[in-house]
Amino acid sequence: MEKERIEELERKISSLEEDVARLKSLIYKTNSPRPKTVHAPPEQREETAKRPAQTAAKSSQAIEEPVDWEKVLFQTWLPRIFIFVFIIGVLWGFKAASDYGLMNEKAKVVLGFVVSIGFAVTGHFQIKKGRLVLGQVLVGGAIPILMLTTFAMHSLYHLAGPTLAFILNTSWIILGIIATVFYRSQALGIISAVGGVLVPFLIESNSPNALVFIGYETLLYIAFLYVAIKQKYSILYVLSAVLLNLTLLIYYSFVGDNGVKELLGMAILIQHLCLISSFFLSQSVLQVYAFTLLSSLAVTYGWLLAVFDDGMTTMVLLALVIIYALGVYAVRSSKEKFEFFITYLIVAVAFFIHQLVDLREGVILYVIQGLAVYYIAMTYKNLLHQLFSYTIYILSATYILVTPIEQVLSLPTLNWLVVLASILVFIWISIQKTEKDEHDMFKIGGSIVFSILSLIFATEVTAAGTIHLSANPQTLIMTAVWLGLSIAAFIIGSLKTFKTATYIGVGILFLTLFKLVLYDLPFIPMAIRALLFIVLGAIGLIISRLFYKKK
Repeated sequence: MEKERIEELERKISSLEEDVARLKSLIYKTNSPRPKTVHAPPEQREETAKRPAQTAAKSSQAIEEPVDWEKVLFQTWLPRIFIFVFIIGVLWGFKAASDYGLMNEKAKVVLGFVVSIGFAVTGHFQIKKGRLVLGQVLVGGAIPILMLTTFAMHSLYHLAGPTLAFILNTSWIILGIIATVFYRSQALGIISAVGGVLVPFLIESNSPNALVFIGYETLLYIAFLYVAIKQKYSILYVLSAVLLNLTLLIYYSFVGDNGVKELLGMAILIQHLCLISSFFLSQSVLQVYAFTLLSSLAVTYGWLLAVFDDGMTTMVLLALVIIYALGVYAVRSSKEKFEFFITYLIVAVAFFIHQLVDLREGVILYVIQGLAVYYIAMTYKNLLHQLFSYTIYILSATYILVTPIEQVLSLPTLNWLVVLASILVFIWISIQKTEKDEHDMFKIGGSIVFSILSLIFATEVTAAGTIHLSANPQTLIMTAVWLGLSIAAFIIGSLKTFKTATYIGVGILFLTLFKLVLYDLPFIPMAIRALLFIVLGAIGLIISRLFYKKK
């Protein structure tokens, strides 16, 4: 009985297993099979991820289209060039019509406004039809024609007073700005800016007003500078600054010193302050802003020298130094802006030193400035500042070194001492701000330069101090000074365990020997010659003995 139950239970289990197998088969057939995911190694996955990007880059290079020069030349640049030709032709046509009595003043003014409106309307429809460059050029050409017509109406034909002319010209400038922003066209802004600048030069006036001219050009610059900043038009940003300087320079060359210097100086200072503000307030560091400001600083200093007296120039430069120093403090949290403002401060201080003192008297200040700039450059690892420091330091030090020492107690002697001390500071800065493996290079190189210059300095000072003595005492004193330098170098090397100084001392000792043999012998009596050789030989033997003792 028990056996039958076991057999029945086995049959049921077998039946259940068959049912489970059938159910699995049905489920497998009903659901779509999912392939087993195989995880590739990380290196393989990374390589696979890179392939689409590389393939896309190669395909983009492969399908890169060639430059359509016909489009660039005839659709882009041809209308931009000939719009100015057309405007000048219109001006000369009006002049010819007036000379031959074909057109009176009112008709020319009306025709000028009609032509400008026609340009603007035609340009607008050309832009809507997709001819962007041609349309932008036509709209841009309308702005200078409006300005020319208004200027002629006021200055030449006296059909409008100064108030109305000012309001109209301001309106045309605003229209140019609106059109530049509306059509999002830097080319339109450039055309409008150039046309606005040329207005006063294309119109003859019997009584030009310096305040009106300079004020107009300055306001025009500020307006287009604002557009360039808001729309991020780098070409318009630079061009507007160049145009203002060029316009004022041409005006100054024609007018000369006729009571306009102060106005010109104020215009240039307003421009420079605008450039400082735009760079300071910009959210990101734009290279074109930074280098335009640096160029403007140099140009501004040139204008200050030309239009202001020394006292006023010095005060303005001092104000700029203070402004840039405050700028350095204000942007200290922005690394790039901080480094640029440091550069501006360096240049402004250099100009201030040049203005404050004579080069011969103030060259020490340039040496000190060069060292200060080098310290800043090495601290912030800025290559541009390093170039500035090398330039300032090398030029000022060279000027000092080529200036002869005629008296022992004199300014050139003091300048030499400052240069020698600055070399030691230069070595110290280099050692503090560089890696340990570079320290020996700075120590050895700087020590050699310092020793050579010390020898030259000692020679010049000795020659200046013994100029009234005869040849024999001069030679003896010079040799004694050289020996003293050699002994001093050897002592420093021994006390400070600075081998380079020891080697330099030995080098100077050999130079002294060569000097005695090759130059001094004919001028020295036999007894003194013997004494010198005995002293020199004894010093050499003592140094050799000390080296042996160290070993």
